Amino acid sequence: MRLLNQGNNHIFISGITQSGKSYFAHRAMLSLPGTVLYMNIQGEAVPKGFVTVYSSMVESSQLIDMLKDGLKINFVFKDVRKGYKITSGYVFDLLMESGFSESNPIYVGVDECHLLEGFSLEMARYVSTAGLKKGVRCIWITQRPANCHKALYTQAAEQYIFFLSVSEAAYMRVKGIDFDYCQKHWGLREYHKYCYFDGANLVGCEALT
Repeated sequence: MRLLNQGNNHIFISGITQSGKSYFAHRAMLSLPGTVLYMNIQGEAVPKGFVTVYSSMVESSQLIDMLKDGLKINFVFKDVRKGYKITSGYVFDLLMESGFSESNPIYVGVDECHLLEGFSLEMARYVSTAGLKKGVRCIWITQRPANCHKALYTQAAEQYIFFLSVSEAAYMRVKGIDFDYCQKHWGLREYHKYCYFDGANLVGCEALT
């Protein structure tokens, strides 16, 4: 498995349901050194290694203290709608002022980021452009990349592209990604193959194991 780059950059992971993107994202986040906050807005199951924290049962100061201890936290939201609209934006705002840095970063995974709206989307856009200097490195995860705000993918230095439907072909071509190459590499989607794009080069990667 190709793991997430540990450089000072944002990451974008896309793929339809059951394409392998969540399996990859969860295990890749666990492999990262240091702190990880997975905004598990929809309450997806995660592998062992994450510490599960519920948004309704923790104060902001407690959350930050746990993150400063270097934990990998599965942050589960009580209210999905509010999570995409308000709560995740509040968490982003908190992280930007919590003392992380380029030398001591936090990786923040956001599940189904195309559903962000309102204040949460406003803060996601802000973090996309200003977060790296504050040590906030985002891992955007989505099954509908064409529906994401452009700031999320244009500011991501790397893309991990799992099987996508032909409805996403136009989006990919506009971004300079050869959809035909990806489609040929993916083959049957149950093999969970993916393509890696760094803004210039597109490489087909082996199936996950």
